[in-house]
Amino acid sequence: MAEANVKNIESLERFADAIVSLRSGTRKQVDEIREQLQRVSNWLEKELPDYWRNEHRIAENKWIAAREELMRCESKTRAEDERSCSVQRKMLAKATERRALCEHRVRTIPQLAREWGQFHQEISLSVRHLDDLSESTLQNAISRLQSIVDTLKKYLEL
Repeated sequence: MAEANVKNIESLERFADAIVSLRSGTRKQVDEIREQLQRVSNWLEKELPDYWRNEHRIAENKWIAAREELMRCESKTRAEDERSCSVQRKMLAKATERRALCEHRVRTIPQLAREWGQFHQEISLSVRHLDDLSESTLQNAISRLQSIVDTLKKYLEL
């Protein structure tokens, strides 16, 4: 009969406990990752487009008001008095920039959402693989190690 030379079964039991802890931690992390991915998806698909559509509407209204204010100012001033409507011109320029930014965001967000969707699908496969690892591989390792520890304990009793 071959000699097993087992000196510390408690170390194997601590190792099994560490695997159980790793499995539990991995499962919690996988759940948290899924939750965060879903939050980002909801934000990109619903909240962000609504926000920028609303901002675009506001910017459009401010642009219209600034343009009307400039037209009123220009209609009241003399042609040789160039400086008198400079504040209104600056306000219109600022409103034009904001409106352009909002239009750009409204146009680009759907593309961002599509790119995120592709990334989300890819990362979901990795997350699923990690979940499978914790559910099957680590569980199998725990079972096999516990079986080995039980066998070694029986061997030591002999």
